Amino acid sequence: MIDPPHNYIDPAIAPVATSWSRIDAWLAKHAPASFESLRPPADPHDIARTEAALGFPLPPDLRESLLCHNGDDWPGALPCGPLYSTEDIIEVRKLRMSIWEPDDPDLAPWWAERWIPFAGGDGDDHFIEAGAGMWHNHIGYADHTEFGRYSGWPTLGAFLQGVAEALEHMANRHYGGTVSRPMLNEKGEVYW
Repeated sequence: MIDPPHNYIDPAIAPVATSWSRIDAWLAKHAPASFESLRPPADPHDIARTEAALGFPLPPDLRESLLCHNGDDWPGALPCGPLYSTEDIIEVRKLRMSIWEPDDPDLAPWWAERWIPFAGGDGDDHFIEAGAGMWHNHIGYADHTEFGRYSGWPTLGAFLQGVAEALEHMANRHYGGTVSRPMLNEKGEVYW
């Protein structure tokens, strides 16, 4: 099978803004505390400042997600933990890059030059691969003690669509989607 080009858009994956609309609607109705934890959209100037600090453009799905919500507060509304704001992305990446060893002989790196953190906390970060190659736009996870690894999501858009579907099917015990069914607590928070 031939890999699709890097700018390929899978027609089965909804636009990021569409998935966020579904997530927002569900959270507002069923988990108002989690909905309230989501921050307002990022200002396009903050996105431009983030890209300038990185030295390259944000992945398109991350840019679109930031234009829906510029992060959220602990514990976060999604299964990846709190989403980072544009400011957080810069700070977390700066920290990661300050201790990254580009000549590390390990086959599985602790961090890589074109990994963009988008969610997490306490040194455990979910990232998007912004570099060229077969993992371009894929989501991964790098904790603070182990090596980074790709988590099977081809794009942030695919992940957000999976989250929307899991939320909408929460009451179906037999739902077998790509994201585990969430649960609700008495505080009006969703947890995964």
